[in-house]
Amino acid sequence: MKLKKEILQNILILIVIYALREVGEILMGKNGTSLNSELHKHVLTCTFYLSFTTVYFINYLVLVPRFIVQKKYVQYGFSFLGLMLVFACVRFMLEEVILFKIFGEHNYFFEGSNIIGVYLVDSFYYTLVAVLLSVVISLLYRYNEKSQEMHQLELAHQKAQMSALKSQISPHFLFNTLNSFYVELFDTHPETANDILKLCNLLRYVTYETSTDYVTVEKEISFIKDYMYFFERRYEDNFFVELNIHGDVRDEQVPSLILIHFIENVCKHGIISQEDKPAFIDIYINTEENKLEVITKNHINISEKYHESGIGTENIRKRLEVLYGDAFELYYQQDDHQFEAYLSMPLQIISNKTELSHDFIT
Repeated sequence: MKLKKEILQNILILIVIYALREVGEILMGKNGTSLNSELHKHVLTCTFYLSFTTVYFINYLVLVPRFIVQKKYVQYGFSFLGLMLVFACVRFMLEEVILFKIFGEHNYFFEGSNIIGVYLVDSFYYTLVAVLLSVVISLLYRYNEKSQEMHQLELAHQKAQMSALKSQISPHFLFNTLNSFYVELFDTHPETANDILKLCNLLRYVTYETSTDYVTVEKEISFIKDYMYFFERRYEDNFFVELNIHGDVRDEQVPSLILIHFIENVCKHGIISQEDKPAFIDIYINTEENKLEVITKNHINISEKYHESGIGTENIRKRLEVLYGDAFELYYQQDDHQFEAYLSMPLQIISNKTELSHDFIT
C-alpha cells in the first residue's frame, strides 16, 4: 500500500511536468503544418512520454535502491549507460521504424546528419533528466521516511522506558533508602543485603543506563543475570533455566531493553520449575560476523499462548526495523508443548576488548 501510494504520487508529479512542457510548446508556437504532421506530432509526444516514464521508474524502483542507496556508484554508472542505450533503441524503433512506416516522416532529420548519433545524444540528455529527477525525488522520499522512523524510534524508546519505570517517582530517594537497608543488613543478614544490592543494580540500570538508544552487551547481560537471580531465589532448588553466553565482548552495543524481552518471556510464561523440562537461553556474540544471536527454548502449558510481555513484541520489532532496516531476523515458533524464540541483529562496535566468560545459571 505504501509503495502503491508512492508510485501514484510520482505519476502525478510526472503528469504535472508533462502538462507544463506541453503548455510551453503551445506558447512557443511549435505546431505541425498539416493534419498528418499534427497527428504524427501527438503520437511522437506519447511515445516520448512513455519512454521517459519507463526510464524514470526503472531508475526509481530498481537502480536507486540497488545501487545509489547501497553506495555502489560504479555499478550505477554502468547501469545508467545501459539505460540510456535502451532508451535510445526503444525510441528509435518506435519513432524511426514503426511510425516512419505509418506516417512517412522522421522525428529528427538533418541534412547529412547521422540519425543514430542524433538519437544517442538526444537520449543521453533526456535519460539524464529522467534519472536526476527520479534520484532527487527518491532521496527526498527516503529522507522523509527516515525522519519519521527516527521519530517513531524515539517514541518507542520513551514508551519502553516508561513501561520499565512505572514506579519511578523519586529514584534518588529510593536508592538512598535501599542503600540504608543494605548497610544495616550487611553484617547481620548478608544474603538479604546481597538481594538488596542486586535489586539496586536492576533499578539503576533501567533508570540511568537505558536513557540512550544503545548499551553495552556486557551491561545488558549483567542486567539479565540479576533479573534471573531473583527467579532463582524465588524457586530455590526448583529453578531450571540454563543461561549460556558464547563469545567475547569488545564493548559492542545493542539496543537497550531488547534482550530482556526474551528472558522475561521464558521466566514469566514458560515452565521453569520442572527438572525434566528445563528452559534454555543461549546468547551468541559473534564478533567476526559482527552480530548477536539470542535463542530461547522453553516448555509451556498446553493452554499457554505466547503474548506480549515486557515492552511488547510489536514494539521490539518496530524498534529493530527502525534501527536495522531488514538487517535483523526475528521469529517465534510454538507448538502444543514448546515455545522457541530467535533474534539475530548487528552489533554496534565501539572499542576496547573485555573478556566475558561463559556463565551458567541452573
